[in-house]
Amino acid sequence: MAPRRLLFCLDESPQSIRGLEWTLLHLRRPSDELHLITVLPPLAYNVYPVAPVATGAAVAAVTHQWDAQRKAEEHSAAEVLKAAVDLVCTQHNKVPRDLVHTKALPAAGGASGIAESLVEYARANGIDLAVVGCRGMGALQRSLMSFIGLGSVSDYCSHHMPCPSLVVRGDEAVLGRGLMAADEAHPPQTAQPKRVMVCCDDSPHAHAALLWALDNVLLPHDHLVLAVVGNPVPFPILDEPATVAAMQSAQYRDEAAAAVAAARDVAERCAAAAQRRGVGKTKITVAALPPGGSAADAGAALCKHGKAEGVDLMVVGSRGMGAVARSLLGMVGMGSVSDYLAHNSSCPLLVVKGVAGNGGDGLCDPDAAPGAPGSGMAVQSMSSTLRPITEGDGSEASSMQ
Repeated sequence: MAPRRLLFCLDESPQSIRGLEWTLLHLRRPSDELHLITVLPPLAYNVYPVAPVATGAAVAAVTHQWDAQRKAEEHSAAEVLKAAVDLVCTQHNKVPRDLVHTKALPAAGGASGIAESLVEYARANGIDLAVVGCRGMGALQRSLMSFIGLGSVSDYCSHHMPCPSLVVRGDEAVLGRGLMAADEAHPPQTAQPKRVMVCCDDSPHAHAALLWALDNVLLPHDHLVLAVVGNPVPFPILDEPATVAAMQSAQYRDEAAAAVAAARDVAERCAAAAQRRGVGKTKITVAALPPGGSAADAGAALCKHGKAEGVDLMVVGSRGMGAVARSLLGMVGMGSVSDYLAHNSSCPLLVVKGVAGNGGDGLCDPDAAPGAPGSGMAVQSMSSTLRPITEGDGSEASSMQ
């Protein structure tokens, strides 16, 4: 497998260190380059109204304050990077030092400034996966603060990074699963198998997420969970006479059942594609979840199913909704499913945008061999690229439950 470049966004919070530990244990390959990055906060500007004239003494005092602040921040950043290098190179991970790169970046100010510095570094250095921690701000706080550039760094990175983003947040019991085995006697390469849940639908973004997970996340001993939420079905307003209301209720049940059946068909076609890429049938579980009415309902159903399945990682595609649309729609529960999962999932979340890792506009057909015609073309609809299941093709995924 080709070496990858992994970017870790580090600060003094426990979330960033836990993200580093989790990724080293579950996703790192021996040949991967690790980019350990921290961002220096912007300088604080103090204004003294008692000094209306910029005297030499005032300018010298402000300059001295800036220098002292910058030196303190650089010392703090150096300590953060030193602790991360020690964790990566001298403890149980034993990553070669020549594969580890450290950098302290300047920031423009606020969460958006920090995230912009990280995004620009990722774009300039050809990063393949960015790992960020999440401190768990509430939905209303994130929505309001994002308007003034002080929102969530993880949200900004997941929607603007030129590569997939891993948002590490979740229950300590889930994040710590397998970490006890990562010691001198049991290195990370022998960690317990993980359960990876891919949130699928019939879209190019979900298709890209599935293919990226199959190529970069899933190991031979891991278990793949494919979950699809049915399309929402509007609930009837039962203010008609009893006979009409009964007919409307029956129609709603039929439409809901049809939505679940369509979701199962998508899940089984995804399972067939995973089998054709080498995943064993016994290592796949499919689930069609009842339809909800909004992104929040879909996200809640996926979070509940992921927790019930005991998954270690969730993977979702991103359709690239704008910041303003996400903020406004998020207030009424109709925003981004990936944002909901990032802040409510009990395990880390991998957000994959429908962009090919080799510079194309999308990912290749799962059946196209490398270099074959169409292997670098944009993603098509999953219904056209995933073959329907037929008898005798070795992809009877309907029995995987």
